[in-house]
Amino acid sequence: MEKIKTDINVGQQIFDNVPSAVRPDWAGLILKRFDRHIDKLPTEIIGLYEIIEDSKKWKDAHEQFTAIRRLNLKNTDSEFEIYLCLAECIAKITYNAAGLPAPFDSDSGFYIPRLALKFADTISDEYLKQEVKATILIFNRNKGLRKSIKAAKDLITYKKIDDILWYDWDPIGINDVAPRDEYSGYVAGIFSLKKEGADRIKIGKRLLDLETNTIGMPSDLEECLIIADKILAV
Repeated sequence: MEKIKTDINVGQQIFDNVPSAVRPDWAGLILKRFDRHIDKLPTEIIGLYEIIEDSKKWKDAHEQFTAIRRLNLKNTDSEFEIYLCLAECIAKITYNAAGLPAPFDSDSGFYIPRLALKFADTISDEYLKQEVKATILIFNRNKGLRKSIKAAKDLITYKKIDDILWYDWDPIGINDVAPRDEYSGYVAGIFSLKKEGADRIKIGKRLLDLETNTIGMPSDLEECLIIADKILAV
């Protein structure tokens, strides 16, 4: 862990293991770890997320980098500066992934692991630190995926569904106190439904069944359909 924060060569190794086609998504997942720890998410960050979610918009990340840099220049909080520098690097690698002329420095992504861990250290939440580290290393632990863009994209989708079940679904209401893997056992089934082309009703009913019959909590189909829509939007 310490080497990631001190040795840029380690950051390079981590970044190089992330397939170029999913680097913006990977970086966006890292940044999202911090959403609930930011009092008010800046519009510049929200805009960056919107760009990352649509590869056709990656070209707009150059302008978004400028917006984030301006925000950082006005910032006076040294800890928040780390977060904004992280966002700047993510905007850079997102623009670079668009394959357009005049890219940012090729080493921009090497600093993402370091900055993410350093900002996590400013927050008193051990679960957060574990989650940040796990997300940073997701492709290091699945190196074989570098040979298959489809498999790499599936892993990103799987992780995003895992996030939705944890942060948005959370039927027990424990995502601020319990281990991060509380709902991990349900992700594969929901992921399979999405891959099969299931509609919102089918996914919503599966969530309803999990809440009612597996977890044993009172449930509401309309609320489950809202979650289903988020899953389908991934």
